[in-house]
Amino acid sequence: MELLLTIDSSEWDGGSGSWKPLEQADSPPHPAALPTKVIVGRAGELNVFTCPADPGHPHRWSVQ
Repeated sequence: MELLLTIDSSEWDGGSGSWKPLEQADSPPHPAALPTKVIVGRAGELNVFTCPADPGHPHRWSVQ
C-alpha cells in the first residue's frame, strides 16, 4: 500500500510551530492553524492508502 492522501486537522502544531507560514509567524496556534475548520477524529490526521499493483483493491485508511 502507498500513501495516497493525508488530511490533517491543523496546518501546524501548537508546540513547536513547525511548518508555520512566514505570513502567520505571529499568529496564535488556534484558530489560525485551522483555516478549513476540518477536524479529523480528536484533532488528528486521516491517511488514505491505495494499492499501486491493482487499482481494483479497496482503499485502506488510518486515523492517528
